[in-house]
Amino acid sequence: MKAMLLAFEPPEDFALRRADKKTFDAYMGEWFAYSEAMTKAGVIRGGAALKEPETATVVSIENGKRRVEDGPFADAKEQLGGYFILEVANLDEAARWAAQCPAAKSGRVDVRAIPDYGQGE
Repeated sequence: MKAMLLAFEPPEDFALRRADKKTFDAYMGEWFAYSEAMTKAGVIRGGAALKEPETATVVSIENGKRRVEDGPFADAKEQLGGYFILEVANLDEAARWAAQCPAAKSGRVDVRAIPDYGQGE
């Protein structure tokens, strides 16, 4: 089965990405090691880090008209920082990978099953 891990991080973690090179390298080192572990296990199928929430655009339809706003507008302490798509045996295995995610230490990691509607990839 396929599952998506959504890594939510506090604003302070996003700030570490913009810090000096030493801080950035230490912060990202955990992420690179995590990605490498999933690669070696053969479960990762895709994923990416996301730019800071300030770069987001929120699109909605209100009264039949498109509305576009600059972000972020998440009503949460944490903000979406990136995602991984995994191919695993079940949601329990996906949850074990989520528990190892660096975002789980200070934010949270949502685990979502990706349905197969028989349309391929």
